[in-house]
Amino acid sequence: MKKMQTGLNDLDKQAYNIVCHWYQDIDFNPVYKGIDYSLIIRFYLWDKVGRALRIKHRIDYGESEIYKKEYLNFPQYYTPFVAKGNYKKPFFKAEKIVFIPFQSPHIEKLILPLQKVKGIRVLSKQKGKVLSNDDVIKSPSIKNNDTWHQILYKSILVALKKYNISFIEEDKALLRIQLEGVFNMTLLAVRELKKYKPNALYVHSDNHPPFISYVLAAKKLNIPTFTYQHGLDCEHYFLDDNFADYVAVWSENRKERYLRDSQFIAKNYKVVGNVFLPLLEEKETVIRNNSILYVSRPHSPIKCYSPSRNYLEGVMILAEILEFMKQHTGVHLTIKPHPLDLVSVYYEVIKKYGLEDRVTIASEPLNNLFKTTTVVVTEDTTAGAEAMYYNLPCIHAHFANSEPVLPFVAYGCALSGRTPQQLKKNLQLIGANPILSNEAIAKQATFVKDIIPKGNVEDLVNFITNNMV
Repeated sequence: MKKMQTGLNDLDKQAYNIVCHWYQDIDFNPVYKGIDYSLIIRFYLWDKVGRALRIKHRIDYGESEIYKKEYLNFPQYYTPFVAKGNYKKPFFKAEKIVFIPFQSPHIEKLILPLQKVKGIRVLSKQKGKVLSNDDVIKSPSIKNNDTWHQILYKSILVALKKYNISFIEEDKALLRIQLEGVFNMTLLAVRELKKYKPNALYVHSDNHPPFISYVLAAKKLNIPTFTYQHGLDCEHYFLDDNFADYVAVWSENRKERYLRDSQFIAKNYKVVGNVFLPLLEEKETVIRNNSILYVSRPHSPIKCYSPSRNYLEGVMILAEILEFMKQHTGVHLTIKPHPLDLVSVYYEVIKKYGLEDRVTIASEPLNNLFKTTTVVVTEDTTAGAEAMYYNLPCIHAHFANSEPVLPFVAYGCALSGRTPQQLKKNLQLIGANPILSNEAIAKQATFVKDIIPKGNVEDLVNFITNNMV
């Protein structure tokens, strides 16, 4: 295993401490009208503080130039979006309302069974194929000359000087926009919740905007808040905290992590399994076709939260796979990139190696890709965990100078790829014998049971309805 670079682990911890506690060093009170904005804006500081520390310690590998080219391509990621629509106020007041401000991937798997519960009405702000137009809430207009977001912005910059770091100009400009947007979003959340008085608030995630604004506003108004684990949270420190009152998780493992690591403890954690997994009845039909599937984590600078991470990790892993393919001309590679990965850079590397005809960058569902591959090269990603359902040989590629988050190798259900040499060696090993042993299959089954077990959506529905006011 690669030895961690001296000091990088401490630097990761320092970044997280700055994000969480910056206001304490300047005696600034981040609470405004009963809501702690230091909690809401952590998300907007994760990448910026990490980038500032990388630049300070000269481990950024020219990240700023890449960042300047790509950060404006993700407005929905950066700028709070205030959804608008039409809302018809219900005449029947006997129903209890579950307010889901923002629809998210797979949300229909929860909304449809919720709507079937007698006495429950689901309301959302966004139009979609699941909800009718009558269920879309119109955003109240906001006219407020409050300067709180400006005070917040200036205070953050003052606090950073205490750590002898500063943001690049692009991050300063973006942070100013984000703070104004999140301030308006939080004001809107309070107004909506006061107006519609739901019996429960459900959010896709509770630790970053826009969701956390609604969670903190609802808690202020004593409205029960709910969230459900949507991934394996593959980051050190930054995704450890939960803020909702009631948190449904996939496994006891995630519940224990929250209880151990979160600064805030929910009223109740409920293990319900992963209700989003696709049907897996066809896993016996896996076709071995001498193909590598590479599933990546996000490498965009906006997602490199920890100083120990960098945007080149995916490129370096891909380059080693392509080096292997040069020696094994019958092998095909499929890349399933994370939506926030730097795919354009992958195309450049593939072209450099002249392997365009043997590499596919896929957008189709993962379960389809798993059925037609020989080996999976996975980074710290939920997609890699899902591969364990298909009894596929896996290599955990991790070139960063920090420990991986997911315990693929510790469970014995994946080989290690901590260095270029180790990755190519294990690709060679699996190529010679791609069929998993019974022992390896058993270890993958244990991992699935402990980390990503299949769940029943009815358990999630009952968790919400049984804890509503």
